[in-house]
This record gives sequence, C-alpha cells and structure tokens, in this order.
Amino acid sequence: MLRLENLTIEHENNPLGIDVESPRFGWVLWSDESDTFQTAYRIEISSVDTLICDSGKINSKKSIEVVISEFMPVAKTRYELSITVWDNHNSVANIEGHFEMGFMKTKWQSSWIEPVQRPTLPTKDLDQPLTEFEIVTEYNPDRDFTEFQPAQYIRIPYKVDKAIKKARVYLTAHGIYEFTINGITVSDRMFAPDNTSYHKILQYQTYDVSEVLSQGDNVFGIVVADGWWSGRIGATGDSCQYGDKVGILVQGEIEYEDGSIDIIDGKEGKSATGPIVFSDIFVGEKYDARLEKTGWDTPDYDDSDWNPVLIVEYPMSNLVGQYGGGVETIMSFDPKEIINTPEGDIVIDVGQVLAGQLEITLSSEEGRMIRFDHSEVLDKEGNFFNNILGVNKEQVLYYITKEGKQTYRSKFTFHGFRYVRVIGWPGELSVEDVRVHALSSRMQNIGSFHTSNEKINQLQSNIWWSQVSNTLSIPTDCPQRERAGWTGDIMVFAPTMNFNRQSNSFLTRWLANVRADQLKDGAVPMVVPYMKAYKSVSSIFGSETSCGWGDAIIQVPLSMYRSYGDKAALQDNYDAMKRWVLYIQDRAANNHPDDYDKWDLEHQNRSQYLWNTDFHYGDWLVPSMVLGNPDGGAMVETAFKTKGIVAPAYYAFSVKSISEVASILGNEEDVKYYDDLYEKIKYAFIDEYIDEDGIMSTDLQGIYVIALKNGLYTESLKTKLIQRLVQLIHENDDRLDTGFLSIPYLMDMLCQHGERALAYTLLYQTKCPSWLYEVEQGATTMWESWGAIGEDGTVSTYSYNHYAFGCIGDWLYREIGGLKIVEAGYEVFEISPDFSCGLNHVKLSLYTPYGFAKVEWVRKENEVTIIVEIPANTNAIVKIPGNQKRRIGSGRYEFSSIVENEGKIMVN
Repeated sequence: MLRLENLTIEHENNPLGIDVESPRFGWVLWSDESDTFQTAYRIEISSVDTLICDSGKINSKKSIEVVISEFMPVAKTRYELSITVWDNHNSVANIEGHFEMGFMKTKWQSSWIEPVQRPTLPTKDLDQPLTEFEIVTEYNPDRDFTEFQPAQYIRIPYKVDKAIKKARVYLTAHGIYEFTINGITVSDRMFAPDNTSYHKILQYQTYDVSEVLSQGDNVFGIVVADGWWSGRIGATGDSCQYGDKVGILVQGEIEYEDGSIDIIDGKEGKSATGPIVFSDIFVGEKYDARLEKTGWDTPDYDDSDWNPVLIVEYPMSNLVGQYGGGVETIMSFDPKEIINTPEGDIVIDVGQVLAGQLEITLSSEEGRMIRFDHSEVLDKEGNFFNNILGVNKEQVLYYITKEGKQTYRSKFTFHGFRYVRVIGWPGELSVEDVRVHALSSRMQNIGSFHTSNEKINQLQSNIWWSQVSNTLSIPTDCPQRERAGWTGDIMVFAPTMNFNRQSNSFLTRWLANVRADQLKDGAVPMVVPYMKAYKSVSSIFGSETSCGWGDAIIQVPLSMYRSYGDKAALQDNYDAMKRWVLYIQDRAANNHPDDYDKWDLEHQNRSQYLWNTDFHYGDWLVPSMVLGNPDGGAMVETAFKTKGIVAPAYYAFSVKSISEVASILGNEEDVKYYDDLYEKIKYAFIDEYIDEDGIMSTDLQGIYVIALKNGLYTESLKTKLIQRLVQLIHENDDRLDTGFLSIPYLMDMLCQHGERALAYTLLYQTKCPSWLYEVEQGATTMWESWGAIGEDGTVSTYSYNHYAFGCIGDWLYREIGGLKIVEAGYEVFEISPDFSCGLNHVKLSLYTPYGFAKVEWVRKENEVTIIVEIPANTNAIVKIPGNQKRRIGSGRYEFSSIVENEGKIMVN
C-alpha cells in the first residue's frame, strides 16, 4: 500500500499569506513494500473550483523542492493543491492541501496608524561610535522605570450585516502585538511580527477570520508594545534601534456572499493605555491588574474617553508576508520545586534552563506588589544569583494585584531562566500556583538520539534545549543577555540544528535579513539583524565583520542544502556569497600589516593571499584563556591571540566552500576560478604559518584543527600536524582546548586522521573543559564558557544557554548514530555506526525530507544487532563490520555483526 503524507508548500503545511512567486512543493511517500520509489507525479492546482494548472503526469522521482514553472500565483488568492504519485509497484496515492498568497507586489489600501503616545526616549545617540563598552555588574533595586512607555490598546470597530464568504486580516506593527476579535484571541502566535531588519524587511501576518467575525457589531482589539522596534535590546540595552513610537498597519478584507468587498483600514480606531504599565522585551513587564479594562475589545465597551488614532506615513516597500512559523509556546509544565534559600529568599526552580514565561494563579487583596526576578543559576551556597550583566538586563516582572482570584502571564516579554526569586507573594507559594511556558519559533521536531549512557543523553537534551531557547524569531547567541543574531554561532551550529528540528523556513527567513544587511563592500555583519547598537559596538574594534562570522552566508545555506536538499538556499544566497569572498580578497590583496613595507618581495607577494589584517573574533573563547577569567577582557584576549592566523585559514575555508556551492549550481567557470584561488591561499598559508616540523606559528589545538579541516598542508606536513594536535591534547590532560571556529571540526579531524580513540576520550572526559563536565555540574543547557561553574562550585556571570558548543551533536548523530548524508536531503545516505564508541545501545531517528530514517543498534559482548529503516524514494549504503558493503532501498532491515573486544572503548 502506498500513501502520501506531509504535503508542504515552501516547507510549511497549508501556509497562509506567502509572498513567493514560484512556490516549492514537497511530499513524503510511505509504503509497506520494500524498495519503493516514485516513478511519476502529477500536480493539480485549483482556485474556486477552477483548475488553474495541471502539470500532467511527469515521469520523475523528485518529491522535494518541486516547482511548476507555468504556475503564476495571483495575490491574495487561495489555491487547492492535489498531488498524485505513482510508484514502481504500480501503486497510486493522492494527497490534498491548500495555500494562500499574500500581497505579492500589490499595493496596500490602508495606512499606518499610531496611538497618541509619548515617544520612547533614546538611551543614547546610536549614530555615534562607542569608544568603550561598559559592563554593569549591579542593578539599582529602587529603579522606577518611569522612562518606559505603557503598552497601547487599540479598538477598531466593524459591523457585519451580510453573509460572509471569506474574511482576512493582514496585520503588522512597529513593535509587537496581540490580536483579538470580540475578545477572542485570533492566533497563538507571539511577538509578531518577529525580529527582522525592520527598515528593510518587515513581515506582515495573514489571519483567516471568516469564522471569528459575528453578524452585527465587531471589534478588532490590538495591543502593541515596544518589542524589538523601540525596546531596550542587544548587548548595550539601547532603546529606539528602529523607531520611537509604536503603531500598526492593518487591512481587513471582507468578501460577502453577494460579491461585495469591504476594506477595514483602522482609521476609525481608538486607543488608550491599560494594565500593562510597561512591557520591554528584554527588561520585563509591570502589570497593574487594578487598571484592567474588562471587555475593552468587545462591541459593548464604552470607549468615549479613548483617543482617536493618528494616520501616519511610513514606507511600505519593506513589507513581506510572514515566512515560516511564528513564536509560540512549545511546552508547558509545572515547576520542579519551591526553594527557601539560605539567605531567606523564596525561589521557584522550574527544573530546566529555558527561554519562556511564568504563569501565576493566586488569591489576594487589591494593591499587593509582587516581584519576580529571573536567573539561570544559584550560587555556590544555593542562593539566588544574578548571572546576567549589562544595562537594561533586569529580567524582572512586577505584578500588582486586584482583589480575589487572578491569573497573570506576561504578554510582551520573555526571560532566559531556570530560577525565579519571588518577593511579596501572599501566603505560602506552592508549585501548584505556577505554570512554566517554554517558547520558541514553531518548527517540527524531526530528530531523536538516545543511547545507553545517561550522560550522553543529558548532553543531547542540553543541546536540544539550547537550540529551542535560541531559535526564538531568529538564531540567537543566548536568550537573556543579548538575544542577538550572532552570525558565528549559527555558522557552527546549523548542521546540528537541522537534525533536531525542521529549521529550513526559519533559516530561510533569517538569511533574507543577512542579505538585506550585507554591507556595500560585501562584508557580512557580525550580528543580523544588524541593529544600530551593534554598529556602534563594532566601532570599538574597527571592523563590522569577522572571519568565520561572515562565513554564515556560505555555511548556513550549505547546511540547508545538505540536510534538506534545498538548492534554492544556495541559489538565493550565491551572489551574497560571492560578494563576501570578494570582500575578503580585497582585504587580503589591498590592505597590509603595519610592517608590510619592511618585508621582502616574496613575503609581500604571498601576503595578497592572506587575510592578515583587521579585527576578528578568531577562535573565540579558547578555554585555556578564559577559564577562571569570567570577564569580557579574557574573551577578547582569545580574539587577539588567534585572529592573525585564523582569518587567513578561514579565507581558505570561504573559497573552498564557495567552490563547492558553484559546483552544485553548475557554475564551472566559478569552480575553476575558486579552486585556483584556493591553491594560492593554501601554499601562502603553509609558507607563512607552518614550519618544516609541522609546528604552527600559533601553537594551539584549535589552529591545528582549522588547518587540517581546510587542507592547509602538504602530504609531508599532514602527519606532523596531527601528531602535534594529539600532543597538545595529551599535554592538556586529554582535554580539549578549542574555541568557536575549531570546535565544530575537532572530533572529525581526529577520526579522519586515525585518532578515533582520542576523540572518544574527549567525548567521555568529565574534567573541565569538556561536554560531560557541564553535565556533571548539573547543566540542562549548553554553556557559553566551559567553566561557567568552577570545579569548586563557584558560579560565574557567563550565559548558561549558548548553543554553539552543542555543535558536537552533528558528530554524535553521524559517527555514533551512524547516519551520514551522501546525497543532499538524505536522498542517499550511509549507515555506518561505530560500535567501538563505548556504548551498548544507540537509537537514532530522523524525519528526512523523504520520511523517517532510523538506525538502532544493540551490542552484547562481541555481537551487535542493527535494525535500520529506510524511507521510500531513497537508498542507503550500509557499511557494517562483518557485512559486505551494500546499497539497499526502502524498508526495514536487520543485520548482525561480530566485533572484536579490543575495538571497544571502555566508559566508566
């Protein structure tokens, strides 16, 4: 039997309001017969019972990224989609879905409106460069936040007096909003319109309100707060990155059964303030329940004392339909326990570091002030400890009670936390009074990895939690201190991210911002969206980009292509990749170190192929330089010590990678050009930085890893580089000492060069720095710094929720799980688990673009049983010891293998 499932349009199920000229379709085949593959498909697209496009029967096994070139979608039109598939067993299956277009390039008929409001005051002139970056270590407990603005409540009336055929509302904001109709929340989406480079890309959301509107009077209720638009965001905590007033753009389109159409433009709206005294997406929220306006968003409410909204002009060329899922609650649960600390504080332990919100229920008299302080760790003695430093980083909630039983959950802020100190609670606080809501952008969970070792399982859990915490609207570094789109973090983590969750749409959306923010000279900013505050921070170092960080424009699309078969990710970003490489070429060829004029001609000639100038973050956070030094100065030291050699090595990486992209896209002239350039960089690098004994000029583990990863050696040097890397690891008591740009490749370089046993020594290492050291210290997420909690229990002010070092996940899934991509999107993959890894049981599954691939193996002494599942329309190459290498089609298979004992790593 053949069936189809998971019909997607632009990687989403039944999307609403997309602005894509040539939507891509995909579907998954499932069959109970082995060795099943698609032989043909047919796509039919209809609108209002009229067939718009019929591809006819196309003989092809293609089932992902399918485009029908003759289909030309029309703005704001709903289409019904029917896919029919034939397979090699003469079975036929069908699946149906629908999608609806957004504005495309048509003009909006409504205007921006703003409530009457006080503008938010800028914290400083963001157009002026910074000379230093201040780290605030203590908060003012008496701060009154009077400079903050209240959330704005907007009522837009509308009367329905005819039968509705179809109703849509298109909505976006300067700020972030919540949308109701007649008191009913229209969507569970949060923090819309998402975090983007607003002046270049501002998403609008499309809502189907056909079933929500009532006959008679209706009211659109929209609450809007500062959000990323005017709130205090980024490392510096500065306000007004994009604007100083909140507002909305709304266009309702009501089509009646009689064919008439009404447009709701919001001009008749009225506004007022309410119980949200302030709500800053970083700082927190103050909610005064005594100020609630019961029924404010329903037709019978008296708004005679509300202010008419103002019609204002803003450019609309930046508007684009929402792409991918919005932020939502992905999990809700009860906290672990209530703690009474040695210092006498009441602290909620939710049991998990996360990005999210609390929901509280209580009974109280009117006017009680309750304060909630959020943090990620307790100190060594078990007391509440604020680990988040900086300006406007309070992570605080104030709730002022009304009389009676009441429930409160913040609307327009979230926090990175595990522990919450509660001050002013009436009576005794219990876990039954609190719910925890974890937040993330909507993505399908597709990967799982479980082993016989609970520490490894906890490591996988830590990776997952840091991923969901840092994929809230954009890929971020951390969900508390900065929440910024640091390009280096996602550059190293993307392959792991792509395994755990279906992140294609999410990353596609973010990459559009990368292209929009790419500088005129081709440099890719260190942070995207590239808000004003980070432009001023970059002035401290004299550079707006860095090697490795800018490489996100190449590496993230490549990871999407490999994981999902998304060739458009390469096509859409190829020009930006070329501009990035041209920028590096210019910096290498035309900008020189200070002593360049003193070099001989040979040295000068090879320097044009070495990016040996500018500031770079280098192999950021090398453990030996930051352990025991929890301050920004120690972090920056790693940059200055490694940037001079990492930048030219990553120049080679950029060129080597774009050559791969050019080859995939069939640009053979570019391939030849980049391959030739790579060879010149390679030999210039070897001559400049590696001596004849294989010792590199910066003698650190990570530098050898990066050189090996990028082939920056001759055959005679390769063995020496490996030997020196191994020696450095042994000299460090068999512990890693690699930073951001080397850690993704450390384990692969050891395995590929005959040091697999040493890789497992590092994996199972429990001394600091190591992955399992964090686990043994009670980590529930990945840390920013390996030694954030010292061996003596001392707690530092690092972030405890950074996913970058969780990039080990990609290696775990490939080497221990044994699932390796051969052809993009897992159309062909290899199954070759390593039974010498020290584990007795490993179970891995991945919902690939073609369906579930599963590998499970169990080892008992020398005998291993392996069970694999191959999805339809794919092939797998099986490489298992004791079995002949073979290529198999879809189905479920079981193999057995005999493994010598001496091949097994012993794990304590």
